[in-house]
Amino acid sequence: MCILNCIMDKKKILKAVQAELEEELRRQLAANETASAGATHGEAKAETKWDTCGLEQSYLARGHAKQFEALAMQVEELRGFVPSDFLGKPIGVGALVQARMSGEPLFFFLLKCGGGVEVQNDGAEVTVITPESPVGAALLDKKQGEAYSFRAGMEGTIITVE
Repeated sequence: MCILNCIMDKKKILKAVQAELEEELRRQLAANETASAGATHGEAKAETKWDTCGLEQSYLARGHAKQFEALAMQVEELRGFVPSDFLGKPIGVGALVQARMSGEPLFFFLLKCGGGVEVQNDGAEVTVITPESPVGAALLDKKQGEAYSFRAGMEGTIITVE
């Protein structure tokens, strides 16, 4: 297991993130199909002018479709993404960061999308963060060895940047 100063394969991690998002895309597609079927089912037809079941089902289906489209765009964006090397450089999109917070080693992969996805790599959990997230904003433009903090009062030290 990586604890300090370990080198991780960013391409391998990126593929794992893509696989996780593609699995979520499949789940959302199934949810969208279920919601769409419910909205067009004969039982969804209004029986009275106050019966809004069909309307609610259609709103649900539309919401699922929008989530699906947004996630599909993220998956497509990651397919074309090639992470750069950040050794000796400030943290930016594509950086893999090992940090220490409250004495615990943490691994973050800064990407434009996919925030919150967690994948395993060499026995370590790597969390995807975005520049808009509190942790991502706190790490952005920092370098190895620097301290960081964010609004929640949490602070830590950047161990490595790849």
